[in-house]
Amino acid sequence: MNQPRSDQKRFSPGRFLILSLLSGFLLVFWERSVLAAEGVLIDSVMAVVNHHSITKSEIDRELKPTFEKLHAAYQGKAYRQLIASLEYNVMMKKINERLELEEADRIGLSVTDDEVDRAINDIMQKNNITAKWQLENALASQGLTFRQYRHKLKKQLTVMKLVNQEVRSTVVISPDEVRDYFLKHRDNYRLPAHVTLADIFLSLPEGATPAQIAAIEKKGQHILRQIGRGDDFEMLAGSESQGPNAESGGLLGDLTKDQLLPELIGPAFSLPVGHTSGLIPTSRGFYIIKVLKREDQPYQKFDAIKQSILNKLTKKTTEKRIRLWLEKLRAHSYVAIYAKRNNGTGVTPGDILPR
Repeated sequence: MNQPRSDQKRFSPGRFLILSLLSGFLLVFWERSVLAAEGVLIDSVMAVVNHHSITKSEIDRELKPTFEKLHAAYQGKAYRQLIASLEYNVMMKKINERLELEEADRIGLSVTDDEVDRAINDIMQKNNITAKWQLENALASQGLTFRQYRHKLKKQLTVMKLVNQEVRSTVVISPDEVRDYFLKHRDNYRLPAHVTLADIFLSLPEGATPAQIAAIEKKGQHILRQIGRGDDFEMLAGSESQGPNAESGGLLGDLTKDQLLPELIGPAFSLPVGHTSGLIPTSRGFYIIKVLKREDQPYQKFDAIKQSILNKLTKKTTEKRIRLWLEKLRAHSYVAIYAKRNNGTGVTPGDILPR
């Protein structure tokens, strides 16, 4: 059997990792040392992901429209703190995006030009844009050319396709999980207390005199005596009430507290179901109400909200799995962050931060 030659080197994962790290440091050293003729630093590397650097100019280009809006509304320290936070957040998003794009490339996942064209057409339709020049004008206002936008959109679509394939497709929430969540969080799905009422309304004329008020009140007391001896409330409402719902037997329907006159809230939510109030004076006239049904702490029906709960659980689970998936990608990559927040004065080159 032929023996390997002594000068041949076997592949070593450790050796490969060291070389990758070394090349990363060399890349940072070179890019952070790019000088103009006068010896002035013209760019700063904020982070490195494997062999790809993320520069401050790249971040600032993306945030330029936002900077302009913030500068019009904020000044001084408040402005610097907002800028620092935005720069750092965009840098972290770019780190994640780079990890995702490299993973897509590793597994051979890509987005075709036709897919990008369809996405652009969908975006134009949703924004009522009918011509390409209108889109180009809208992009120009954000400091983007159509070519830059297309390239950016292709990266976003690639990341979406990757996340859908690697993460979202694995998220399955069972009907039992949805019901269990509802039962454990029922208090989050309460409805406002509500009551079903019928009324008899006796209207006061505008600028009513004491004598007119007394006469109407006397009529109301007479109706109460009829109710007390057992006369039908619905028939009395139909014959005596001056409210718009008299023809339906005074039925007011299902009401919450904020839908009732202040004078009616107390009786409506304290009278036993099936009982009738006394004569209730208001600025509009006199009311007699009957409580037909009441639910003080009703819950939303499960069938009506199960889809929203499913959506909520799916989103929560997906976000958690995406975080774990990104952590896994990061653990198998070289990621160095050379930027830190400088006490609210912006993102500046700094030491490598813990990952």
